[in-house]
Amino acid sequence: MISVKFDRDPGLVLQRLARKFREDANQANARLAVSTGKELAIVTEFRGKTSKSKKTTTQNLENSAKRVCYVVKGEFMQKLRRLGTRARVKYDTWRPVKPGQLVTDPGAINRHIDKMRDRKKNTPKKLPWDDLIIVSESAFKRAMTARRKRVGIHKGGWLGAGVSAARLQTGSERAKIGKNQMNWAQKHLHMGSAFWGAGRQYIVLQNRAIAAERNLARGKEQLAYERAWTNTTNWYKKALKRREKNWGI
Repeated sequence: MISVKFDRDPGLVLQRLARKFREDANQANARLAVSTGKELAIVTEFRGKTSKSKKTTTQNLENSAKRVCYVVKGEFMQKLRRLGTRARVKYDTWRPVKPGQLVTDPGAINRHIDKMRDRKKNTPKKLPWDDLIIVSESAFKRAMTARRKRVGIHKGGWLGAGVSAARLQTGSERAKIGKNQMNWAQKHLHMGSAFWGAGRQYIVLQNRAIAAERNLARGKEQLAYERAWTNTTNWYKKALKRREKNWGI
């Protein structure tokens, strides 16, 4: 689980815009929290929000995983098991298969992939042979299905936090996540939440997905905060212009 706190003071620029729109810092902060939930979902790996992003997720997952997994056909896997210590596979040159290097459990495959990602910011295209595991095609496919679901859970958790933050708003023209925002991940909205903390001094966004923090690696969370702040300030500016136009100011 990962939590993100937002101070009640969202910054002077945002405060002034909110005041001009006749809203207080709490309302501005709630708007900011909604936008941040959406942006955190976007930058969660694999990054993106469109239907095209969803379609490319499978390929991205497989390409990344194949840097860690040496995938073989089921018949060849059986042959390697029969050969025991005499088993060899070609990886640059012919390499001996070590005990424990043959893996058929999808859960174990994903744990090994996560282990390699934890140790290196970017998994190299070519890992040392000792860091690889040998997996069958069927086990690899099952592992990738589980990883795709996990991506949806991670993104859905942040969307859920944004939806929950939307309920902390008051007044009209409330910020929303939107029904079409990564709707393929919205089945996991229950993984996220938002609430006021310490006497309404700040808002906490929570994502209860187990690996949510790991999937915000490489400082992408800061990018999400900056985008959310920009989105919120721009919304206030446009809303003020609409109001001035309607009132004939």
